[in-house]
Amino acid sequence: MPAAILETISLDLSALHPGSTLSGTFTLSDSPVVGDTAPVVLSFSDPSDYSPTSLSATISILSGTPSGFAVDFTPLAFTNLSGVVTPINTKDVSLTRFAFAVCSSFPCTASGGFQDRSPAVFTATYTISPASVPEPAYGLLLPVLLTGLAFGRRLVRPTGRMNS
Repeated sequence: MPAAILETISLDLSALHPGSTLSGTFTLSDSPVVGDTAPVVLSFSDPSDYSPTSLSATISILSGTPSGFAVDFTPLAFTNLSGVVTPINTKDVSLTRFAFAVCSSFPCTASGGFQDRSPAVFTATYTISPASVPEPAYGLLLPVLLTGLAFGRRLVRPTGRMNS
């Protein structure tokens, strides 16, 4: 199985709800090139504030300016459940990138900008960073080994000496 690069995209939605984010992890090949794409499922840190609670998007790797890679995402539309329609519509949210996160290589950490509609209702940053890979669950291995030892001892009984 070829190696892969796991990256996270996180969009700062603090303008809608303090501390709110929309994020997900995507997988790139071990040698990303311009034109590569990757699907990503984005989830809200506070799903009760939004509908739907997750969004599907596509990450695209484009040519950076003047060099490197630009990381883009498809436009995202969702409902801010506590938003209002007037005087400024903060209920219907439509996010698009306006400044690329640019990486010289992968894995990378970089930030770019996005906005809600045009003219912008609000602007904020999105961040690309290496995904943290959970360590294997070695804690589960110990009980399995101990159970195996206990049953193994029951199956193998020492032979006693026979008196003649």
